[in-house]
Amino acid sequence: MRFWVAALSCCAVLAQEPSKKTIVVTGAYEAIPLEEADRNVKAIPARELAPLAGSISDLMNLDASVDLRERAPGAVNSGLSIRGGSFGQSLILWNGLRLNSAHTANLSMDLPIPLESMAQVEILKGSGSTLYGSDATAGVVNVISRPPALSEVRFRSGFGNWGTQQQHASVAYVGKGLAQHWTMARDFSRGFMANRDYRNLSLASQTQFRRTELTLALNDRPYGAEQFYGNFNSWERTKAWFAGLRQGIGQKTNLLFAYRRNTDLFVLYRDRPQVFTNRHAVETWQASLRRVENLPRNARLHCRL
Repeated sequence: MRFWVAALSCCAVLAQEPSKKTIVVTGAYEAIPLEEADRNVKAIPARELAPLAGSISDLMNLDASVDLRERAPGAVNSGLSIRGGSFGQSLILWNGLRLNSAHTANLSMDLPIPLESMAQVEILKGSGSTLYGSDATAGVVNVISRPPALSEVRFRSGFGNWGTQQQHASVAYVGKGLAQHWTMARDFSRGFMANRDYRNLSLASQTQFRRTELTLALNDRPYGAEQFYGNFNSWERTKAWFAGLRQGIGQKTNLLFAYRRNTDLFVLYRDRPQVFTNRHAVETWQASLRRVENLPRNARLHCRL
């Protein structure tokens, strides 16, 4: 538990923020109003709650059906369980693109997403395997980041006991046909005991030009893993790189492509790395082509089993 003794935040806004409309994309391929969703979906307004939260784990803890198990603050070495399902049965999405690590489900919350990049977090409880596959048996968490509505600069910082410090920054630019959003989150501490230090860094860039959306993100997390894997003074460092592209083709077709690379550097004895050191790297690609056609009112659909 962290005890914050001081906090600082500032914001510079260059335009008036327009009205917003809440939508949901977790329960369907196409965005629909939340009140029209036929699934049990909880929408957490991340953008409104960001000044009160330190990380995405703080937002997840607002839902009683979600069990976030983390070995250190900031979702360090953590997994997500929905309604009692295993870590491997809960799928994490970012704007509909998969973020789960193919390496291990115990690092499913090792997300390269600064809190300031999130507009909304939607939790689909129950099976979503029809849309997303077998790793969505317990549920789906979809982190949504919408383009900024106004040009602004935001910064906030805080510090507390055990050398804990946080810095969050957000820079947004909105021009004619172009929206650019840069975000950063930094969180570090020397830990409440020896070899429980951690240093989290997340960077993200989101660009939207007409019907093209490009997302780039980086996450770097070195931390002391004292007693994580047994009676060892271990040390670990995980990194994640993410690149996603969404291209609209006409008014009814969308092309999505994403690349993710995860690396894991594990040292069994931090003071004696020559005893055992393991390096692991996983690369994943994903792509989809979606087209929506509206059927005429007098159309009939016949199915035979």
